[in-house]
Amino acid sequence: MKLIEARVARSLLRTLAPLVLAAGLTACGQGPPIVAEGTDESTRESDAGGPESSDSPIPVEVMVDRIAYVSAAGDLFVIDPDGGNLINLTGGSQVQDGPQGRVMAQPVDFNNFYYWPTWSPDGMKLAASRVETTGLGPVVTVEVMGAAGGGGRTVYRNEVPSLVAQGAPHYLYWSPDSRQLAFLASTPQAFALLVADTQAPDSALVVETGAPLYFHWGAGGEKLLLHTGDDLKLAENPVAVGSADLAEVGQGFRVPALSPSGDQMAYISLDGQNSALFIAETGRMDSARVILEVVPPAAFAWSPEGGDLAVVDRQNASSPVFDRLRVVSADGGKVQTLLDEAIVAFFWSPQGDKIAWVRLQAEQRAFQWKTSAVDGADVRELFTYQPSADALTMLTFFDQYAYSHSPWSPDGARLVVAGTQTETFGRRNGETPRGDRVYILDAAGGAPPKELAQGNLAFWSWN
Repeated sequence: MKLIEARVARSLLRTLAPLVLAAGLTACGQGPPIVAEGTDESTRESDAGGPESSDSPIPVEVMVDRIAYVSAAGDLFVIDPDGGNLINLTGGSQVQDGPQGRVMAQPVDFNNFYYWPTWSPDGMKLAASRVETTGLGPVVTVEVMGAAGGGGRTVYRNEVPSLVAQGAPHYLYWSPDSRQLAFLASTPQAFALLVADTQAPDSALVVETGAPLYFHWGAGGEKLLLHTGDDLKLAENPVAVGSADLAEVGQGFRVPALSPSGDQMAYISLDGQNSALFIAETGRMDSARVILEVVPPAAFAWSPEGGDLAVVDRQNASSPVFDRLRVVSADGGKVQTLLDEAIVAFFWSPQGDKIAWVRLQAEQRAFQWKTSAVDGADVRELFTYQPSADALTMLTFFDQYAYSHSPWSPDGARLVVAGTQTETFGRRNGETPRGDRVYILDAAGGAPPKELAQGNLAFWSWN
């Protein structure tokens, strides 16, 4: 029954997407933060299942090396990488072993559907979007719950059911201190970035409006670097004073990035007639220097230790995806081309010694996960598959999701992905396609992919 209801809920999300995107592209505005309209009823308790109301404290228990995933029926689970210690965070379920030892969880809550589980950096909490079906229509909220189960609160309630991207009611991103939750939401007035103190009720504040809108938290959670429309902005104390304009940089990239230490910022803008990757001291445009010429649209990310940046761009303007990945030192003194192939997305390993990327195999109409050392050596082909619809959204906007949702295990040895395995790795005798699954990949390519559970989206904890 709930699988049917989940399909209805996802169909509703797909229907809303064009309306939301149209509204977001025309939204604009800025100014000091204001109290979000959607928070006044956010302590409402669900009629059926789901996290408890905001009166229920969130348990303080650190989860280490755990995976959060969304089942095909829209429930949120956490699980060990070996398939043990399964917990349903969003309602009752009947858990049993399936064929070949896979986890089968049958939910008993038919009214709530969860999307985009987001680990807090300390491993204690998860945030997620929830869509509740009611007789008066869907209710869309942002929920925060304990990662070990029990307790939770609603931190935001949408005024209208809406999306920020295909299949995504919100984009969720914890501050480094694990207390504040930043999220994008589509409101009747504008496409908005809000920040909520997850330890205080009714605390969601609008920091910025406009579209497109991308952002990155600084170390300690005291700064937000934003790219909205053509403008680069810095919010030194986002919930108190809003953001300040730094420069007009255009739309040759999406997500700006603060260095891991927070003292430098990276962005793309014009350098004469050409586009280039710039690095400047945070908030000081007069210190900006060119690090690397790029061909827009481009995307980039700091290495975890902050010494290098990985950069993808398109040498062939007609390419549907990126076709070159380079690593450049933060001083611009060293540039190395790692690969020239069709690249959908890339992700630094937590230790910064490896890069994983997803290659588009156009002729096979498939996607392939690959890894290599940061110097381009030891390339491994891990898994060929079709990503789930939600996983494809993550890959499409990987330069934003890489900061908030990790496919890497904390030790950099494995990856978790969701989708449908292709014929490249064979199909078990007598089996037919069974929908999206969660898989564990060995980053060194030494073991075959392991099917973990039924699910359409999965992320590893940060610790």
